[in-house]
Amino acid sequence: MLRNAFSYILILLFLASCNTKTPKQVKLEGMVQGSYYNISYFSSENNEQEIKKGIDSIFSAIDNSISLWQDNSIINKVNNNINTKLDSIFIENFILSQRFSKMTYGAFDISVGGLVEAYGFASKEKTKLNDRIIDSLLLLVNYKALEIRGDSLIKNIPNQKIDFNAIAQGYTTDKVSEFLVSKGINSFIVDIGGEVRAKGVKPNGKKWTCAIETPNEDNSLEREFDYYLELEDESIVTSGNYRKFYIENGKKYSHTINPKTGKSVTHSLLSASVLSKDATSADAIATAFMVMGMDSSLVWLKKYPEYEAHFIYSSEDGKLQTYTTAGLKKRLIKNER
Repeated sequence: MLRNAFSYILILLFLASCNTKTPKQVKLEGMVQGSYYNISYFSSENNEQEIKKGIDSIFSAIDNSISLWQDNSIINKVNNNINTKLDSIFIENFILSQRFSKMTYGAFDISVGGLVEAYGFASKEKTKLNDRIIDSLLLLVNYKALEIRGDSLIKNIPNQKIDFNAIAQGYTTDKVSEFLVSKGINSFIVDIGGEVRAKGVKPNGKKWTCAIETPNEDNSLEREFDYYLELEDESIVTSGNYRKFYIENGKKYSHTINPKTGKSVTHSLLSASVLSKDATSADAIATAFMVMGMDSSLVWLKKYPEYEAHFIYSSEDGKLQTYTTAGLKKRLIKNER
């Protein structure tokens, strides 16, 4: 009797071991929203095509709603004052943007769309700018003049144009992450254009690793990374002025526009990396820091200690310098080259 029971237990253990699937790593990569995406996850299910299809549908839905590069997107219709029904993606991005505008005292402001377009950082060619044109466009910048009623956007300043680019990739990163979780995937890292979110750890117990790029204005050079960070259930996003810019008549124009002055920012801060629980928040705050500059950003962080940041700036002699908040500093891994 005892022997039979023991044999039965062995059979059950054998069957259980046969039904246990070893998680395998799946990597997806491509181009989206004018940049790259890299997604890596571990799963025991053989549903790669289903996951890829779901992620592609997320990309498509977001582009059709808030992409300035899609001619028939909702945001382009709104900017051209065409009566259109807002979808949940647009409304969610709007509500989040208004929240970040209040948190950053207007350093983050989606109503800079007209200025971004005039500077040539949207889908249309740049305008020949002067102080008079900039001042006239600056009159349109006021996030408080925008509101949603039902499924419509109300502009209290009729010619306002909005731009969600400062949070679109972070938002997309979060939506892809939520989709993976809904499919039972709890070990992954999502990187969309440098907006990164990780969940869980790898099957070997190790955390996901993310690199922080070192600013270099020469796009022809290979990207360099001086610091690395291990992530688990959190996001890090870097915003910088060293890749998206142009030089005209000897003057540099970066893609970061100060909503208060209407001018392209010119301070010494080259990049700001923000650590947060979600990528949307980190994206918006990193953008706001690039507007504020480092000193004002550090003052802001004292009020919101739940965020950590890593700043790279140029000293008076042109050398790169860094400043990292205490909680993040002890976690950064120096790349010894």
